Amino acid sequence: MTTKDSKAEFVAIDDLRVGMFVYLDLGWMQHPFALNSFKITTQDQIVTLAGLGLKQLRWSPEKSDPEPSAHGTDTDDRPVDYAAEAAQARQAVVEAVAAEAALVAEKRRLRQERLKEQLDSLDLCDRQFTQASRTYRMISDQVHSQPEAAGAQAAEAIARMVEKMGGHEEIAIRLLSENMGERASMHSINVTVVSLLLGKAMGLDDAALQVLGTGALLHDIGKIVLPERLRWQDEDFKGAERKLYQDHVAHGIALGQAMKLPAAALAVIAQHHELADGNGYPYQLPGEKIAPSARIVALVNQYDKLCNPGNPLQALTPHEALSHIFAQMKRQYDPAALASFIHMMGVYPPGSVVELTDGSFAIVVSVNSSRPLKPHIIIHRPRVPRDEACVEDLEQLPELGIRRSLKPMQLPKAAFDYLSPRKRICYYFERARSLPDVGGTQ
Repeated sequence: MTTKDSKAEFVAIDDLRVGMFVYLDLGWMQHPFALNSFKITTQDQIVTLAGLGLKQLRWSPEKSDPEPSAHGTDTDDRPVDYAAEAAQARQAVVEAVAAEAALVAEKRRLRQERLKEQLDSLDLCDRQFTQASRTYRMISDQVHSQPEAAGAQAAEAIARMVEKMGGHEEIAIRLLSENMGERASMHSINVTVVSLLLGKAMGLDDAALQVLGTGALLHDIGKIVLPERLRWQDEDFKGAERKLYQDHVAHGIALGQAMKLPAAALAVIAQHHELADGNGYPYQLPGEKIAPSARIVALVNQYDKLCNPGNPLQALTPHEALSHIFAQMKRQYDPAALASFIHMMGVYPPGSVVELTDGSFAIVVSVNSSRPLKPHIIIHRPRVPRDEACVEDLEQLPELGIRRSLKPMQLPKAAFDYLSPRKRICYYFERARSLPDVGGTQ
């Protein structure tokens, strides 16, 4: 229907037809047409006009083609109901908008579920690491007064870890939060966790893992006898100070004997500073004379010392530490243990800061030994709030790869603040799981 006033005639949107000359009283950015006035020449234009949400348009009967009939006709001379088609077009737009909104809401829900699951898993790892650290401090406190009780407590702690690592599920190495405890316990738990994971990767059974873990947990127990200033090796130690520091091995053996540790665990304490090339201490044992479990602990101990040295300014990134051991120290460690360690940790171990192939930056937060080249990472995405950043699986992002490793201070400030690289590297283990692709990460 058309209406008439003193200045213009109007036509309802549902009554538009091909041949009408219409005027759009809209800004030029509010519609897709080249001009604000034109003659309708196609049915597609009517559908587009209907989608603008207007109820009527100004039109000029004088500039329009005569109306051929009550209805137009298409190329097959069949009647065309423009009003019905316009209504259908509007309904299609409404349905498309609703479907898009539903998809966005579902993605948001999945993302929130995924973020909660990841935070819960990290919180569990943090709590288990903290509990293990507390146990180590209790053992240290009672080893002189109740050595056998301390030894039993150590064995129970390792048995719990071995049980949690059991089964056929894959295990991932997880980077933990900052400030996970005081230094002595942090180092001992780090060495224990990674040694157990390496032992499992090398096929050790539960009994062998129990011995390995006990020795790893207590490998530095002899340091509690040393003065505080000598408990952490310093490259500046000379002469008498170096000898006093190295005596922590003998102190550890004596304490281990008082705790009634098994001989294989005592061997780990006695030999964790021995090197395959015979240049270790205190016995200068060649590689074949070093107990298999001690070979594992010696390697992991060195890795953790490179990542978490006495002087934080000398710390290497996990990627640098692994590269340094392989390039400059591999003759000092058992070849089989070193090969398994590199495979387990991946080229970019948890805690590594990396640049991706698209130029963005990320931090590696966990590695699954069955897919070491595809770690789980948090990517600096400025459009995603930092506290909503989800862990992403590189295996599910085939368009992305790691270009290079970086030192934290090489990051732009915004990326550094977002990723928060750890000053101290702490690890624990968690059940490996694939991360669902929920989209919307850009």
